[in-house]
Amino acid sequence: MAGKVIPTLPNAGGGVILMDSELMDSLSFLDVLSANEFEGEQIDPAVAFETETDFYKGTPPKWMNFYLADERANSDSSATPTGEEKDIECIRRDGYEKLRELIKLQRQGSWSVNSIKLLHQPGSGGTTLAMQILWDLRKELRCAVLVDPSSDKKDMGKQVQKDPLSDTRIIAKQVVKLFATGDPENQNTVLLLQDNEHLRDHLQDFLIREITEQKISAKFPVVIVLQCIRSTCIIDDGEDESRTEADLLLKSRLSDKEKTSFVSKDKLVQRHHRDEMGKFHGFNIMQNNFNEVYMRKTFCSEEGKEIIKYLQQNKVSRNTKLFAFLALVNSCVPGSYLLQSQCEAFLSHQDPFGVNLSFEKRMQPFSDLIVTFSRHGGEDKRVRIAHPVLAHQCVELLADAGIARSSATLDFLQYLTRQQIQPSLLLFFKDMLTKRETTSNGQEIFSRLILDIEKHEGIPECANVLKTASETFKHDPFYPQSLARFYYIKMSDFTRAEIWAEKAKERVPTNSFIADTLGQVHKNHLYKQVNGKSGEKSGTRDILFWAEKAIKAFKQEEELAERESVNHMEGDSPTKMYHTFNNRGIFGYLQVANIVYNSLTNLNPKWRKILTQEISAEHLSILSEDRKLMKYQTFITSLRVAVERKFYNFFESYLTYSEPRNWKDQTPYFQRDIVDCFCKYTSAPSSKEELPLKTLKEKMASTFPGLSTLNRNANLSKITALWKIINKENPDDVNTACNYILANILQNNGPVASPEPATLPQLRAILQKFMEKENTKLWTPEFYLLVLLLFWPEEAREGDVTNDIDLNKYVECMKQAFDNKYKKYLQSRELVPLFYLGKGAGLKRLVHKSSIDDICVDLKKRKSRTLNKTRGSAEIRDTCIQDHLLRVNGVVRVHKAFARMADKEIEICPQKQASVWKDGNISFYLGFNISGPQAFDIKYTMPTVRSGGNVQKQRDDAIGSEGTRMEESKTFNRGIPKGFKTPSHIHTPTLWTEPELKNIHPQLTKTHYRLQCPHAGLFQCRLTGLVFLMEGEGEVLYRTVQWDDSLLHSTGRTPAGPLFSIECPRGSVRQLHLPHCEISSGKGFDSLSVAHVTGDSVEVLQPVRVTDSHAVVDITDLSFWGLLSYIFSSSVEGQVLLFHKPQLRKSTLNVHLLPVNVPVIEVEKLQRACRYIQIASNCPLTCGETYKLCCDSAMKNKIQPLKETFHRDYGPNYHPTFQVFLEAGTEDVELRLLKRGDEEVWIRQVPLTDTPPDTALIGGQEVDAMEQLRSVRQKFAETVSEPITKCLLDGLLQKNVINDYEMESVNVNAERADKARAIIKMVLKKGPSACLTMKTLLCKLDQFLCSDLGLS
Repeated sequence: MAGKVIPTLPNAGGGVILMDSELMDSLSFLDVLSANEFEGEQIDPAVAFETETDFYKGTPPKWMNFYLADERANSDSSATPTGEEKDIECIRRDGYEKLRELIKLQRQGSWSVNSIKLLHQPGSGGTTLAMQILWDLRKELRCAVLVDPSSDKKDMGKQVQKDPLSDTRIIAKQVVKLFATGDPENQNTVLLLQDNEHLRDHLQDFLIREITEQKISAKFPVVIVLQCIRSTCIIDDGEDESRTEADLLLKSRLSDKEKTSFVSKDKLVQRHHRDEMGKFHGFNIMQNNFNEVYMRKTFCSEEGKEIIKYLQQNKVSRNTKLFAFLALVNSCVPGSYLLQSQCEAFLSHQDPFGVNLSFEKRMQPFSDLIVTFSRHGGEDKRVRIAHPVLAHQCVELLADAGIARSSATLDFLQYLTRQQIQPSLLLFFKDMLTKRETTSNGQEIFSRLILDIEKHEGIPECANVLKTASETFKHDPFYPQSLARFYYIKMSDFTRAEIWAEKAKERVPTNSFIADTLGQVHKNHLYKQVNGKSGEKSGTRDILFWAEKAIKAFKQEEELAERESVNHMEGDSPTKMYHTFNNRGIFGYLQVANIVYNSLTNLNPKWRKILTQEISAEHLSILSEDRKLMKYQTFITSLRVAVERKFYNFFESYLTYSEPRNWKDQTPYFQRDIVDCFCKYTSAPSSKEELPLKTLKEKMASTFPGLSTLNRNANLSKITALWKIINKENPDDVNTACNYILANILQNNGPVASPEPATLPQLRAILQKFMEKENTKLWTPEFYLLVLLLFWPEEAREGDVTNDIDLNKYVECMKQAFDNKYKKYLQSRELVPLFYLGKGAGLKRLVHKSSIDDICVDLKKRKSRTLNKTRGSAEIRDTCIQDHLLRVNGVVRVHKAFARMADKEIEICPQKQASVWKDGNISFYLGFNISGPQAFDIKYTMPTVRSGGNVQKQRDDAIGSEGTRMEESKTFNRGIPKGFKTPSHIHTPTLWTEPELKNIHPQLTKTHYRLQCPHAGLFQCRLTGLVFLMEGEGEVLYRTVQWDDSLLHSTGRTPAGPLFSIECPRGSVRQLHLPHCEISSGKGFDSLSVAHVTGDSVEVLQPVRVTDSHAVVDITDLSFWGLLSYIFSSSVEGQVLLFHKPQLRKSTLNVHLLPVNVPVIEVEKLQRACRYIQIASNCPLTCGETYKLCCDSAMKNKIQPLKETFHRDYGPNYHPTFQVFLEAGTEDVELRLLKRGDEEVWIRQVPLTDTPPDTALIGGQEVDAMEQLRSVRQKFAETVSEPITKCLLDGLLQKNVINDYEMESVNVNAERADKARAIIKMVLKKGPSACLTMKTLLCKLDQFLCSDLGLS
């Protein structure tokens, strides 16, 4: 090729922009199709001919194929070619027009990120169809294909552990960058093609996050993701296609129109490639309607007979073995391939003389059945069978020749033990041997290959293949897991199944999903024992023996799942957002308990009374004379308590408040088995419970989740009356009050009116009694839900109590309460709205979900279609449902949605974040789930309103044309923006307001500040020194973030203050005062500038003015703001911060030399187990100057380092400048800071005595109290006695380490060990001081236990 032109990208409004090499290199995960692809280039005819023939043989299409087809269509016709003529050149499957129309509709849609799913059978032309669409739209949209730049790199057998979502985050940034390239007027929607090989979990969520973080606001969607997914399990023609989630199905079957097109195309191909036609298997198979008859004819030809003859005579040759494996992996794993280098290495093994021959020569006589190709600039060629249909036939042909599927797999596995392996091949192997396909009948029990081997070769060969794979991939847990499943499902060999399940656990001991296999082994062993499938039916002791083993395994799995969820919630990895809580351990426990109940009561009905604890387990002798049963007494007694706890503490809320995002992910018997087990074990009421509560438990209405699931036909009057009695007896119990209020709300929704209904004011009064206490740490999400339901405003009325309620505060509190209690369990599921806002008044406007469910059931009957209950927008769009609900008005600002009710604006969560991608007025239906208010079916109601500037003026002017709004977007100049009120209304004195700290991730060290500004004026944050000039009322959210040195390099400046990320939902901030550290008389004072960081760019601004403490800048939007200086060595106002870490032998004093504008709290939060010593800290410091720290008794108290150079440090780590190691018992110390020449610049007497030591010695090593408790937590739970546990709880309560609510949460555990576990877990979460208090109390209560634990 020659004369390559610069690629271009299309703009939304017409025209193009150039793509420079820097931009192309930065989009490493995207194969971008330029608008002028190949235009102006001279393509070598030989290259064109090879590209065309390769495609007909079966290689994936290249962009050049479509270009050549267009060129040929244009050149073959003297006039402009018709669409029909173009179709012949590049045949378009029947789905082409529909797919193009779908893209057009999505382009006109109201979401920032849209997706279209194209589901196609392997080899049916789905990828070609998708690429054809991109090619034809390349001049209208910015088209790109998702690629993986590292997919074909080789690796050893152990795969590198990599965060699976880290690349997804990078991809999202690159896609948004492709959209935003150019000026705001030149942006354009990205059409992104995603195929099986590059499917990325949660890509759309990351795209939405990136759009939100970059504050992208456009008039059209940012991204349309075209998912092109291969699937072998596509429904047949006779089945209802509406059952699939795909937008378009493409099957291996041609329509009459397509058959006609292929006949014409065949004549065209014959004209240009007559001699090559026999090798064009990709084309020929499609032309013959994917019929296997074509392949049989192929193998009956002279060339086919030669292949069969060669197979029979050369079964053990290297090329036969390679061909056999290639056919097998291509047949089982759609889209699979081998690297040519890997194939050549396999061929050269034990045959070094063949290296001089080409790959095609060495693969004779199979070469015509194989294609080689490169993808997206990959260095190594890929090898595969020409077509999936051909691969299936080759597998059958090989089997007939005596080359079995198992032997082909084993041969390649044996070779791989000594070789480097491409990562993609590891995935193909795993899919081939362990992936279970999902069909219309459910999920297969094993992989397709294993089922085929079982069918054609027998069960032992399956086990042998899986065992060899387990031994080959020594670090992968999935092979031994599959082998364990095979042993117990297919061979009923539970001994070997247990061995391999244990080996799987050993490989990844922290993975709860892998641990589940061991529990399943024991559960199924128990099931076969009790059903007589393993010989004779088992007796009572055998049942209890295997049940105890299974339950032990499931309890271990449950503990691992809890640990996983805690670890994921604590990290800052992207996986934190998408962690799926593993409930299989808890569910498995209930399944085993169910089997125990059924089997024992079948042996003797009297077992029911013992299992339900109607009579004590001490009376086991009544049922059996077998005294050995007594060792299971504790186990039997624990069953009912555990079943109740798992139901009430987990499953009841889990099933009530959420549902699976995809119903295929939840088995039909899941909820049925849970409720069945619970009902059996609780059929006899506990003797300790009073009558009202017993009755409520019988009606499954004793808890908030239980009440929430009641339908309109339940006896709500009686239930409400019972809760009224209980509430009267316990007026100060918040949970009782919540349940009573909920019962009344439900009754108002019911068909039968109560004779004495509670009114809305009465219910509000009950709730307000608790709201006034402000014990927000004790309130649950259920409490806040009721606050929102009862106090949600209707219309502005004087004297209305809702006018005084700050609902935004309660929305935020509810979210935090949800995060603390439920998020780790429910974040991967869909939260179910418990109520909707209806058209009535008072309590009647609260529409319970059961009312909507009843309408959905009725719609399903009348329309004969599947309709899930309360799944959101799709159902709410139905008119029958809309008639019951109120459409609410609201507004979107900076990707946040607010409901406008009366004169209030309340932040709400959109059901789909992508639906609030631009500022403007909206309307929606409002639901309330357990995390807060949620908006459904969001629609923009008027032209876009920006978040900057005079918001009210924009609302008034927004009725104008689009062009008018474009002009208004330029109304901001340097200084005061147009439309901003004159300074006469501004309160000039600084209002010192303590910011409300908002820890978004309490376990992390990043602090998010929130400053409430009640009116216009200047407001300063005490903790950071930031000052905000507010246009009106607003809430400001801000935090410190890390400077990007690469961005600052081009500016020639260095940070002169922290970088702040600042948000204001109402857009009320008009000016920032950024604190600096420059000395007014110094040269650095005039060097200050302001950095405005957005995305990957930084804008350097001159401040409006610089005061003695702040640099002032006017702003038009909020993002990242900080101070810069071009003076690298100047004197600054500094501070000396001291943090004391006491220890028994030597305590440590950390000394930080920092600029004065570094917030102390940012340093303090990093100093774990240290106490900040508040002392006069101001000290002038010079950048680049060397300082030395001295202290009295220098011989005893050592200092490191001896000297250090001072530089401005703005985080994020804030390491100590000096450390002083103090002798034990040091009560105070004198510190002196000297600069060169021993000039004393700072001297202080530092007290150290008011910090108690919180460390102890274990095994001669110093371990702080927190780490010490963590190391003995398991042994503590096993050995501490019940009386000590009670005394310890009392002591912790008295010392204010825990509160009454936490004490109650511990006492609900019936088992001593569970209580002990709960105590130590709770204290560990509270930090070192709490741990020290617990250790001290424990040593006083039980010296012998502490000695045994190593705590003395």
